[in-house]
Amino acid sequence: MSESYENESIFFAYLKWHYGKGLRELFGVTKNFLWFITHFFSFKLLLKTLLSPWRRLGEPYNGGFDLKAFASTFIINILMRLVGFFLKAIVLLVGLFSYLFVLSFFLSVLLIWLLTPAVLIGSLILSVTFFII
Repeated sequence: MSESYENESIFFAYLKWHYGKGLRELFGVTKNFLWFITHFFSFKLLLKTLLSPWRRLGEPYNGGFDLKAFASTFIINILMRLVGFFLKAIVLLVGLFSYLFVLSFFLSVLLIWLLTPAVLIGSLILSVTFFII
């Protein structure tokens, strides 16, 4: 046992750990999850390249004045940019939903974490009064 908890009762040592180190570790784990989601979905890169062609697919423009070849290349390049936009938008939305899910899960776990000692004490008091009455 750590020296900081040796001279305290187990109840106060638990509360000190629960609202001290336990909360810090909970925030640290959540920070790691959010960091992972941010880097796994590459939000920055996807937003920077949102309007660029998908996987750099496209046709190079040929020199000269051939309107038919220019129009064909232009349409293919526009389609590749649209495909890139929609696929990257879908990946961004999935990443955003994942981020929001982890955040909402963290908030619910935080609420449970903060209320656990009160529920524990309340249930102990209720159990004692049940046997007394």
